[in-house]
Amino acid sequence: MRISKTLKNLGFAIGFLSMTVACETPSDKPEDKTTEEKQETTEGNAELTIHEISDPDGMNPIISNAANALYIQNNIYSKLLVYDQQTLELSPQLAVGRPEIKALEDGEYAGGMSLTYEIHPEATWDNGTPITAEDYIFTIKVIKNPRVNSAQIRPYFEFMDKVEIDPTNNKKFTVYSKERYFRAEESSGQEPFILPEYHYDSEGLMSQFTIEQLSDPEQMDALMKDQKIMRFAEQFNAPKFKRVPEAVVGSGPYQFVEWTTGQRVVLERKKDWWGDKVKGNKMLEAYPPKIIYKTIPDLTAAITNAKDGQVDVIRSIQPTKFIDLKDDPKFSSNFDLSTPDQFAYYYIGFNMKKPQFRDKRVRRAIAHLIDRDEMIESIFEGMAIKTNGPINPKKPYYNKNMPDIEYNIEKAKELLKEAGWADADGDNIMDKKIDGKQVRFSVEYKYQQGNIVRKNIGQLLKDEASRVGIEVNLTPVDFSTLLEDADKRNFDMVALAWVKTPGLDDMKQVWHTAADKEGGANRVGFGTAESDKLIDEIRVTLDPEVRKELYLKVQEIIYEEQPYVFLFVPSELIAIHNRFDGTETSPMRPGYREASFKLRK
Repeated sequence: MRISKTLKNLGFAIGFLSMTVACETPSDKPEDKTTEEKQETTEGNAELTIHEISDPDGMNPIISNAANALYIQNNIYSKLLVYDQQTLELSPQLAVGRPEIKALEDGEYAGGMSLTYEIHPEATWDNGTPITAEDYIFTIKVIKNPRVNSAQIRPYFEFMDKVEIDPTNNKKFTVYSKERYFRAEESSGQEPFILPEYHYDSEGLMSQFTIEQLSDPEQMDALMKDQKIMRFAEQFNAPKFKRVPEAVVGSGPYQFVEWTTGQRVVLERKKDWWGDKVKGNKMLEAYPPKIIYKTIPDLTAAITNAKDGQVDVIRSIQPTKFIDLKDDPKFSSNFDLSTPDQFAYYYIGFNMKKPQFRDKRVRRAIAHLIDRDEMIESIFEGMAIKTNGPINPKKPYYNKNMPDIEYNIEKAKELLKEAGWADADGDNIMDKKIDGKQVRFSVEYKYQQGNIVRKNIGQLLKDEASRVGIEVNLTPVDFSTLLEDADKRNFDMVALAWVKTPGLDDMKQVWHTAADKEGGANRVGFGTAESDKLIDEIRVTLDPEVRKELYLKVQEIIYEEQPYVFLFVPSELIAIHNRFDGTETSPMRPGYREASFKLRK
């Protein structure tokens, strides 16, 4: 990456986290086979089957929320830049290289910045037409369309004010911003999957708007009512772009060919893919002729499938089962078992608009009901660490001064009493008059069906809560419905996880009041004027030391308000069949790059 001297002096750099990947020693390779046997193995058994606990929420990368959907989409679409699973650094994929970044001192964007990219000359869509800067601009317009269901990612693109195409090269373009956004390279290059304009907007509806218009707050009301904006969004949000194979078009190495609900999603390797013409870029490697994502809600059944040769990869294995598998000679002789760290954390989110959870003393009381040390030992078998906030504890700007909210039943009772909760009718469930109505402290804990870890967390919470007069009802829900309920604020408490990257954290996506709306990622309703101000300042602060102080302050506010019970950063527990090479595990979710898996010969 070329960065101007001015910007270097400003301290503009993305900080990367160096983490160690723990991996078992691979078992010996199979004995040599005859040529005939090799051919049979390569042709008949080279497809890769990956276990998924639930269906994805769709193949439209702009409006999708589920992490397991993202992992599939990584093989269907391309980005300008992607994170290298091993170095944890941004690397070119669709782009020729990382962008040239400049701090601008003169002109319309004085005080802002620019990033110049060039799309690879070989890059084409499946119909043979070149991928150009127009497709990139179209993708950004789609994200900025206020009627498109992209509220969860839109904050990453707010800094973009204009994209200008090089008049001599329609594959080269410059992104302009009036502000110096600290995460500009990752947001412009790593966040968006590039979409073909010819396919997703055959009527040219979005071509009639500019990025400048779509970025102007003063035009937002008019845009929301614009018939073309509404028509495009209605078409783009439609189910066909989520799951109809013919409607899903990307520039990645794989074609989406099948989705059988509750059973499997199938991708097939493209025969004439542009990336095959590019040599020396491992971000374009793609070996398996077919990738099958097999949905098996029950982990025990998934392990049985793996033992029977029907599944090659299982991740998020229940810790007790993971240990059993390590001790199983037959399983461990066929599978490599790995425990990479993660850029992810588990949490229980409170719907702060529910009467039971408006008072922070109640939220902190429930945090005192959770024995995280015991959970780490009993549920995670010690393969997790505690976290007290939304920043990964190994990042340099994590606030280490936030003390653990210790398991303490008496403290929980004290806080609930202070908040006015008492068992007035003697039914062992506390109640309180709120807004003129008597409210019982009976709440629902929603979690992903089939996720044993989150079920166990909920059961332990239910047991402890009953001791202080809180009734917790466990409700398992399939993953796509769970995310939909979370987006619609249809929950009391929800057990989820956030998956992060090695880069800097833009907290606006989850913690700013601007994201506190249906479809936005601030699902719990957190935010104050002070926290908003700090988050906004973080986004334009390039000095890492000054930015660190801002990070520390906003973490203190979140910790004090306790909109989540922050639980753990678990190790990822993965089993990968050792008939493949290229299976190195990584802190980057899902913990491996499946397209790199190459059948051993």
